[in-house]
Amino acid sequence: MKKNNRRLSIVLLEDIPFDKLIPKLEKAFSIKLPYKDDKGRDIARATMEGYSLEVVDRIDRLGDFLCDDFHILYIILNSEDDFNSSFEDSISKNLKEGNIKWKYATWSRLSESEDWRRIFPS
Repeated sequence: MKKNNRRLSIVLLEDIPFDKLIPKLEKAFSIKLPYKDDKGRDIARATMEGYSLEVVDRIDRLGDFLCDDFHILYIILNSEDDFNSSFEDSISKNLKEGNIKWKYATWSRLSESEDWRRIFPS
């Protein structure tokens, strides 16, 4: 198994409050997504088999100038071996079946400071 260094960032088009978005994502992925305030912004995290999820609220309560236009769903792979089109298809299927609207998704590499073990501590 190769060490993970990939993150899929998905821009969500759900124009609903964060606390209404979380149950939709929980249902779509069949998980519990507990969330908490992290320096003024709600963030939900869950670890699943093969990957971890992080959902970031578009609203930042520290100031309007920090708010984003969209909620973001990050998916962080546990292994480089899962970086393939089948994985992307399964994520897309979950979003579609959960009736979750999204704009686009992009892959990026995690930097050393963004190691998934630090983002999702055990």
